Amino acid sequence: MKYSIPAFLLLFALFSCIRKECKIPGGYEFDIPATLTPALDTFRVGDTISVSSAFGEMVREVKTDKAYLLENFFFYPATSLLRIDTFPAKNSSLLDFEILIDTTSNYRVNGFSDGTVHLRGQYSYEEGRYFLEYKLIPQRSGLFVLSQACALQSQGENQDFPEKCNNVGSSARVTLNGGADNNVEFLRNSPDPHYSEWILARPEDRFHRGGGYCFYVVE
Repeated sequence: MKYSIPAFLLLFALFSCIRKECKIPGGYEFDIPATLTPALDTFRVGDTISVSSAFGEMVREVKTDKAYLLENFFFYPATSLLRIDTFPAKNSSLLDFEILIDTTSNYRVNGFSDGTVHLRGQYSYEEGRYFLEYKLIPQRSGLFVLSQACALQSQGENQDFPEKCNNVGSSARVTLNGGADNNVEFLRNSPDPHYSEWILARPEDRFHRGGGYCFYVVE
């Protein structure tokens, strides 16, 4: 009997540590860097806007502030671009831009039945690094908002990685231009309340987390 009590206490302490480690409200949230250049508030028709994202296999998780090994992982980036100086916002505005993507990249234009147009696909992966790059050339003027988002799951999958806690999901946020404001205040100029009111009520969650960038295009 004298041996059972220490063993019980040891097991209790062990499982308590596991439970504490695995309490990650909302699951893992990995931070994906991206860059939009040049970081201007106003472009001219015919200018070139470059968007890129590149990072290694050790990816920082926001809530634990710890890097985890995501080796040969499936990332699902998505780009939306809407003209927001109209009501409602124009969800096919990618068609107002010439889109330049390397033919070897798994990133393509996708259209939907409601008229929405996105760029979707996956990151390229080579020698332990992930990368994505494309260019946009505006063809007409207006006020636009771009979102460079990223998901880690598709159709219910839950990818595994070393040190992952059981039954804890994963998501990703995109930090664009190192966390700059990315002209978020321009959203106030939209007649569509989804942008001028709803997003601005929680800009960190509804704009910055999804790699938001707002800009004007002029003739």
